Amino acid sequence: MTGMRLRVIEEWAPADRKPLVLHEGDRVKVGHHDTEWTAYRWCTGDDGTAGWVPLDYLVIDDYGNGTVTVDYSTAELPVKVDDVVAGYQSAGSWTWCVADNGAAGWVPNRALSRVM
Repeated sequence: MTGMRLRVIEEWAPADRKPLVLHEGDRVKVGHHDTEWTAYRWCTGDDGTAGWVPLDYLVIDDYGNGTVTVDYSTAELPVKVDDVVAGYQSAGSWTWCVADNGAAGWVPNRALSRVM
């Protein structure tokens, strides 16, 4: 599968934390929403690892617990201006990107522009 070619127009340096890796059906503790990217909730997995998960990927019960509806990783990709990456899917104003060296992760859409 070939992704859409995207040029980085704004540097992105992710927070230094272990990615939360989830699989369809996993349960998480759902916390607060992000104030900048409101389509995300702070979630904590069984092992204590936490990260931002799109609301579209969660079914939340009345007790603040969530069930993940798709495989998902909170990994973010560090990028620099003028890097070119392949974008594969978008969720909540972020795109899953793969660099030429094979590194992969989410990049905010505001940092990307389609290569014409």
